[in-house]
Amino acid sequence: MLNTYYKDLTSENKQFAVYRIASKTLINKEIVQKVLQRYNPLMEIKENRVVINKNSYNKLVREIYKEHLLME
Repeated sequence: MLNTYYKDLTSENKQFAVYRIASKTLINKEIVQKVLQRYNPLMEIKENRVVINKNSYNKLVREIYKEHLLME
């Protein structure tokens, strides 16, 4: 059950989540971190995996790509 928001994660888990999402989307970590702080989805770190709702992840990826296009 997801019950932890991104802002409530430990700093180590935040960095892990940013790294994993950035490596999957091929976008630099600064943009991913900015969008995660703004969007603040429910997520957990379990067994070295970022667990997030499928719909939330899809919205997060859309926002990351939008931010990436605005930064170019």
